[in-house]
Amino acid sequence: MSFIGRPDPEVAPAYAKYYFDRTIGQDDLLLALENNLTETADFIAGLPEAKADFQYADEKWTLKGVILHFIETERIFQYRALRFSRKDKTPVDGFDEGLYAQNNNIDQRSLEDLRQEFIDVRKAGISLFKGMNASMLDFAGTANNTPNTPRNLGWIMVGHVIHHCNIIKERYLVDTDEAF
Repeated sequence: MSFIGRPDPEVAPAYAKYYFDRTIGQDDLLLALENNLTETADFIAGLPEAKADFQYADEKWTLKGVILHFIETERIFQYRALRFSRKDKTPVDGFDEGLYAQNNNIDQRSLEDLRQEFIDVRKAGISLFKGMNASMLDFAGTANNTPNTPRNLGWIMVGHVIHHCNIIKERYLVDTDEAF
């Protein structure tokens, strides 16, 4: 099965274009998911534990909170991809990321724990996508009142993680010697 093919913004929520743009230059979804897994796991492993609970501004998530956010979002996108790939036309509700952040028990987590969880969740997603054929990858379902496809959701997952890793570099690693 070939996973060559860019996302289709015509069958995606408006916000998806931003995440698709983070993945420009890539055209193999499985390879993008795998490479992003390695890059992100290495990135998290290099983060200074002293910054784990850092917030760059009031009301912003901690560094650990950002990582958990992209893990939880990935789980939700994988669930949507599973539903759509099985031709389930039942609309899927959206989710409130703020509510998730308020109820995530992040204080009990370490960066290494979150790194391992990201690896586990992404590997599960890669396995999910490996089991899909073209018809499954491109079936449009509805989530949060907007059409989307498993292929698009996979590309959003990659772009979403790239986006948040860039935010971490730009806003959370200020005044550190870490070079990313």
